[in-house]
Amino acid sequence: MESLAFLVFGIFAAQALLGAATLTFAILNRRNGKFRVTSHILIGLLAIQMLWGFSVTTAFGYFSLFFLVPAVLVRYLKARD
Repeated sequence: MESLAFLVFGIFAAQALLGAATLTFAILNRRNGKFRVTSHILIGLLAIQMLWGFSVTTAFGYFSLFFLVPAVLVRYLKARD
């Protein structure tokens, strides 16, 4: 049973790292205009992972959704002038 707990912890840790990287690169793209392709790729990977998580169980999907929504909003919404 410990190995199952470590596996689930590893899945959540990977989701957290990918989500944090996605959000970080989306913010860097918004501020500096750099990392455009990187943020596109990471948002796409996180979206695929979120869809996989929801197909397995909703508990795996919500964690990715928590990072994906702010990253997409930061990346694609127009800036106020």
